Amino acid sequence: MTLAIVLPVALAACSNASSTGGSTTTTRASGHIGTTSACTLVSPATIQKVLDRTVKAAEVTNSTVATACTYPSADTSRSSDSVIVAFRGRVTQAVAAGELAATRKLQPTITDVSGSGDTAYAFTSKARGGETVTTLVTLVDETQVTVSSTASVAQAEALTQQIFSTLAGEASSTTTTTAG
Repeated sequence: MTLAIVLPVALAACSNASSTGGSTTTTRASGHIGTTSACTLVSPATIQKVLDRTVKAAEVTNSTVATACTYPSADTSRSSDSVIVAFRGRVTQAVAAGELAATRKLQPTITDVSGSGDTAYAFTSKARGGETVTTLVTLVDETQVTVSSTASVAQAEALTQQIFSTLAGEASSTTTTTAG
């Protein structure tokens, strides 16, 4: 199951960087608090409201290419109700197409999902307890968000749309200038 995803807008908006030939300065709107983790974009309350799953705070896993937010089920008898939201940035259409082709070989039940982004698809798999886990992978521009849970595709779409809406709000309240 592919769960790699990163958030270039939120992650880039949280740092100042310099590079050869210029510098980048990030300015946040007033009221924006310090460093933001991609996982703060999705609260346990949001998951409860949108996916109807009661979860604990996110356990964050960062790699060089992705941030994965694992929200453990608050009900220990229903561990399959955990939710994973992963963020990945700088994903080109070519990379996304290659990943989709590879995933189709492993998951023959892939369904294209229209209206959710530049590219979106969903597939199901079985959790250890036998419950069906739905994974929705959505690419908008070069940001990929993956949601995996026992919720329906429609619920995962609603959460993904809310995430991208929040990202758009973050981007509009952040100004980045590059001098070079």
